[in-house]
Amino acid sequence: MARRITRKQLKKNDEFVSTMDTLVRKFSDYWKQTVIGLGIFLLAVFLWWLFSQWSSSRQDKASVLLNSAVEVFQTAKTDGTPTEKVRAAFEKVISTYSRTDQSDMARLYLARLDLDANKVDEARATLVKIKNRHQGDAIGRVAALDLMHLQISSGQGAEVARELEKMVVGRDKTLPRDTALFELGQVYLEEQKNEQAREYFQKIVDDFPDSPYAAKAKEKIQSLG
Repeated sequence: MARRITRKQLKKNDEFVSTMDTLVRKFSDYWKQTVIGLGIFLLAVFLWWLFSQWSSSRQDKASVLLNSAVEVFQTAKTDGTPTEKVRAAFEKVISTYSRTDQSDMARLYLARLDLDANKVDEARATLVKIKNRHQGDAIGRVAALDLMHLQISSGQGAEVARELEKMVVGRDKTLPRDTALFELGQVYLEEQKNEQAREYFQKIVDDFPDSPYAAKAKEKIQSLG
């Protein structure tokens, strides 16, 4: 005997058919917009992928050119390569791959060449720009260190010491604490405050035994007797 369909079931079936009909109608009305939206999304993903590939390739090529310039810089000390040739090697990195980390690394080397040539103002201006542009990363830390060394050489050791003290206690994140401790010890060494210098070098050995500065700190402590 055939199963009897209740009025309630018929109502549910009608609601299902009505819902599906509404969905089909809406899809018919908006399918073009849906397809266009999906196409735009897929195009955006594809363009992002292309940009990522291009950027990665550009970074790799910039690194190769920078390494070549650094080799020229290093060998110039022994083979007498003219400074102009060394500068040109780094300037090529900057002109060819501007707005990359490698170009700012090249600028760091140019700043050091300016310091060697006693062009202190030019070097300082370059370092300040790099530090501001790379706050919190390795390039910015190198620039900050070079600026501190400039301050120390110009007789501002006490001011640098105050800045380093903030970094040691963590109020300033410009340099890692182990770096700040070592630099602070160096400042006190130059000021012939040996006991204070020993204290900071010892703190590196005790608190940062795996730091690249730990071995240097031990040497400093031994030299202080």
